Amino acid sequence: MTAWRVLTYQIADPAWNMAVDEAIFIRYLEGISPPTLRFYGWSPPTLSIGYFQDLEREIKIDVIRQKGYGLVRRNTGGRAVLHDRELTYSVIAGVKEGFPDSLIESYLFISRAFIEALRSLGVEAELNQGAAKRGTTGACFESPSWYEITVNGRKLIGSAQLRRQNAFLQHGSILIRFSAADLGAVLNLPDDSSAAYMNMLRAKICCLEELGINLEPSELALKISDSFQKLYGFPFEAGDLNGAELELANSLAKKKYAAERWTYQRGTRHNQTSINGIQAGNG
Repeated sequence: MTAWRVLTYQIADPAWNMAVDEAIFIRYLEGISPPTLRFYGWSPPTLSIGYFQDLEREIKIDVIRQKGYGLVRRNTGGRAVLHDRELTYSVIAGVKEGFPDSLIESYLFISRAFIEALRSLGVEAELNQGAAKRGTTGACFESPSWYEITVNGRKLIGSAQLRRQNAFLQHGSILIRFSAADLGAVLNLPDDSSAAYMNMLRAKICCLEELGINLEPSELALKISDSFQKLYGFPFEAGDLNGAELELANSLAKKKYAAERWTYQRGTRHNQTSINGIQAGNG
């Protein structure tokens, strides 16, 4: 069985976080990188938007600047996520590691490991069994989609995926603490609907702290990697980025993810700059 690499929890800036995920995926497709499970956090707190989102229409850019938040466009689909008090994960792998070759079934494959980890913490989490309806705003956690994790019908984990050549990059957010006010403040909402929208977010989203789980992100990451090993027998080994990944990540961070052209230009299936693949977002 192919050895898996675990990249343990580290905090980094938004451009670097997205560049590393893409660099690992590209090098994996080239046969240079191993299948990888990665955990990370964000400094400063950052709003990430989906590849196809219209930034200037959906997001209050001036509020992001006032609050000192970071801003980055993902290369995956889905909607806006405010990355703050959470654990972010990514999985880069493919069918040769035993994953299903369909997008929805690979979501299920990964979600089962999250369910296992959460239940080991005493959280009775469930798998959402239907596709989400399009939300009323640009927020990811507004509604769950196929095989995302909910607790009593409220969304806890949001994910998005990019597929190419029987392989995928999936990344997502596991909420440790959540503020509807912080998220709502950066979304372009009509003034007369903002209070009702905040109440809706509180009703549809939950976090681990609210469920009585008080863990550091690094502790939660360990629970998740243990669950992957228990369910699937993946032979995990702690590791670091290799030289080819570091070189590419540095280039992508500077030339793509930190560039206003990438951030402000709404994605289309005809103008993707790095990977011509299938994007999906459960966010």
